Amino acid sequence: MVSFSKGHTKDRHPSEGLTVVDYAFAFLRALVIAGGLIWLLFHPFPPLMRFNLIYIFIVFVAYSVVLQFIVFMHPERVEKVYLAALILDMGFIGVFIRLSGGFDSNVFLAFYILAALHSFYYGLTKGLILSIAASLTYMLVVFDQIDFIVWTDMVLRLAIMFVIAGFLGFLSGKTRHDREEILKMKDEMTSLQGNLAKAYNNLQDVKRQVEQSEKLASIGRLVAELTHEINNPLDGIKNCLNVLTIEKDDAELRERYIALMQEGVREIEQAVRDLLEYAKQHEFRVEPVDVNEVIRRTVLMGEYKFNKQGIRVRTNLDRHVQDVMGDSHHLQQVFFNIIFNAIDAMPNGGVLTVESRKENDYAAVEITDSGTGIPKKDMEKIFRPFYTTKKIGEGTGLGLPISDGIVKRHSGKMYVYSYVNMGTTFRIILPTKESYDNILGGYR
Repeated sequence: MVSFSKGHTKDRHPSEGLTVVDYAFAFLRALVIAGGLIWLLFHPFPPLMRFNLIYIFIVFVAYSVVLQFIVFMHPERVEKVYLAALILDMGFIGVFIRLSGGFDSNVFLAFYILAALHSFYYGLTKGLILSIAASLTYMLVVFDQIDFIVWTDMVLRLAIMFVIAGFLGFLSGKTRHDREEILKMKDEMTSLQGNLAKAYNNLQDVKRQVEQSEKLASIGRLVAELTHEINNPLDGIKNCLNVLTIEKDDAELRERYIALMQEGVREIEQAVRDLLEYAKQHEFRVEPVDVNEVIRRTVLMGEYKFNKQGIRVRTNLDRHVQDVMGDSHHLQQVFFNIIFNAIDAMPNGGVLTVESRKENDYAAVEITDSGTGIPKKDMEKIFRPFYTTKKIGEGTGLGLPISDGIVKRHSGKMYVYSYVNMGTTFRIILPTKESYDNILGGYR
């Protein structure tokens, strides 16, 4: 497996395998072998010199093949193999220079390649040490020609090698440092991403708990109304029992009053059933929802309160409104919050108007009250969590923010229009099944 390594100076674990650099070294050695062979075949050497050079070249090819075989078979030994190859290559280049003309041989350029590759591989310090070793080897090889060498030429050749080694060694160190910093940042980002995901999940849990808390607060209000709703049929049942106790021999009267008592029991059962159904925790589930039916069910839940406060309810539900795609329980919570806020805004009675209509591929619901209205300074704050204009203990400040979030989750929008002492209108736009499918199609 090919991989990038962030360091080259430590022994590798056997499972790490070869790196891209290792394959690059093998490729370069193959190029050197091919180039050396061409040079030996076509350069006009004297016959004896060519024979000696070919003999030395065969030795170079042989140990190169052996070393590469060890590298591929035992990647964990690659550092030791490269060190052995470095020593052998330096000796080979020295012998080649000696046999091919000494100071006049162009083979000294191989020292530049050797210094460049190993400086990049090992880093600045080891690269400079290698340059010193190569310089000493070169001077030893051409020592017998020292009287014929212009010293500035020698200094220039060696200086170029040190410049190459120094530059590539520094570049290699900088690259490794930058790579380590990037990997460190990547680890930190991964850790941060994990923490953010955990925080997001915690926030989702808190959000669900807050939504349920708001729902429980509204349930508390419903329970108060439920006692009155139960009391009415209970009073009727009690009256029927009193009459039956007195007129127990009248079979026709008994049958009629028993039917009335059964109707009263059904009313109590329905009231309790509605409350329990509303109180349940429901996972958000997208399915076709009859929005008009949800509105009717919610309006019935406030019937006693309407009668108690003298609120007239007008409903104008368009039968052409198509089903919306969403969750009926969450939508009922939206309508419940808005309707009961409207009830609070009309303590001395008024008119509550609930309308639905079809608008292109959307269903529009408008809930209008003739209450106190919302002051302009509060309009921008009503959707902020925990902001409320009600007295302490009468509101959590979560109803409208949660309702707005539910509408947005349905890919809908909520608007509010209000005038002080004139009333407030909440307008909710929800996509029908057809438009909802089109919205989803845009993301596919």
